[in-house]
Amino acid sequence: MLETTIETLKKLGFTEYEARAYISLIGFGMATAREIHENSGVPQGRIYSVLRSLSDKNFIEIQDGNPSYYYAANPVARLSKLKTEINDSINESIEYLSNLYLNSKPPSPIWAIHSEWGIKNRIKTLVQGANKEIIIFVDDISFFEWVRPELKKVKKKVNVEIYARNKADFAGSNLRVTEYSEKMYLLWAKIASMEKNIHEAPKSKMNMIIDESTGLFIGKTQGEVTGVIMQVPQLVYTLRAFMKMLEED
Repeated sequence: MLETTIETLKKLGFTEYEARAYISLIGFGMATAREIHENSGVPQGRIYSVLRSLSDKNFIEIQDGNPSYYYAANPVARLSKLKTEINDSINESIEYLSNLYLNSKPPSPIWAIHSEWGIKNRIKTLVQGANKEIIIFVDDISFFEWVRPELKKVKKKVNVEIYARNKADFAGSNLRVTEYSEKMYLLWAKIASMEKNIHEAPKSKMNMIIDESTGLFIGKTQGEVTGVIMQVPQLVYTLRAFMKMLEED
């Protein structure tokens, strides 16, 4: 319970040492700096500045003397007042941010992610949020390793289809993988030739289509990984239908 209370006080603006000193003093009622230091674990070299800070914030009172004594009143009233002030501030902030959000432009349905962490986090969100279907086109098996751990958590009701340039890359994985058809190979070759003519275009490595409505396209530009999210259901569905048609043919 002690550590939980310390963490709660830290959320209210206390430092670690302030929280420990305050809790210790509440237990004593009134005590010297030395007693608080020995009981709370706050270093001796810090205890006076910590207690002064608590006094400046009106959490404790100081009775000067030799030695000086420190006193903490009933914490219920002081912390309840602080709680009310924080709640009021949060409510005001929520109202302000809500107004900003409502008055802002709607988010773009297509945006880029320029960090490996961001792409992996988006993969996790998309896979866990899938309701019906996940289709993955794998050109580079190393990127599929970002998806593999999440696929193990997918509910059985979600249909997972994997298409790959090299089916042998998945040997022993117990995953159902279909190797690219001849038409799919031709499509990737055409895309690669187009990418060569566009200096900044990400080189396609792996594409995912989730529930016919969201696409995640991962590539590399000058060695840097880039992910593009597309949440345009009509376009994503058309891409899905086209890619599936190539494989079925």
